[in-house]
Amino acid sequence: MDNLTHTLFAATLARTPLGRAGRGTAAALIIASNVPDIDIVTTAGGAISYLRWHRGPTHGPIGIIGLGLVTAAIVSLAYRFVAPLKRRPTGEKPDRASDVASFGMLAVVSVIGALLHVLMDLPTSYGTRVLSPFDWHWFAVDWMPIIDVLLVAVLAAGLLFGRPSIDARRRFSPSVRRFAPAQYSA
Repeated sequence: MDNLTHTLFAATLARTPLGRAGRGTAAALIIASNVPDIDIVTTAGGAISYLRWHRGPTHGPIGIIGLGLVTAAIVSLAYRFVAPLKRRPTGEKPDRASDVASFGMLAVVSVIGALLHVLMDLPTSYGTRVLSPFDWHWFAVDWMPIIDVLLVAVLAAGLLFGRPSIDARRRFSPSVRRFAPAQYSA
């Protein structure tokens, strides 16, 4: 699949309970569902190098777990050390460290995001090497093209027209937070 589809799918997942496990989980899902395509750096070695490494180790078990952990570490560091440094308007409270998902939760979410990336690549005509580096055989189901315009349209429409949950509206909209019922107040 293309990276737009991976991103839209991750943003859709971020609206599920998986994305509500704490601050940073949505970012971890979106980054992790794109990070296996980091193998694009092999184009520096030429087209043959790219074809040799594309959808290889980054799409295998070691890559999924390793890239998931690296993603979790980056998101965790960003939310714990960089986000509190942002200048806030007067009267607005800074983010509490307790609102940020734990490293363990970010790791689980990131590994799930990377795994779903690989599983979304599997039904394409190009396929992937899901057992790399242990086995370099390509696996493909050939159910859909690499860029599926219909899937992109459905994911985008769901994000644009779908209603976020009460919890998501409360977290992301200051006006809702002010007028929310007592059980949802911050």
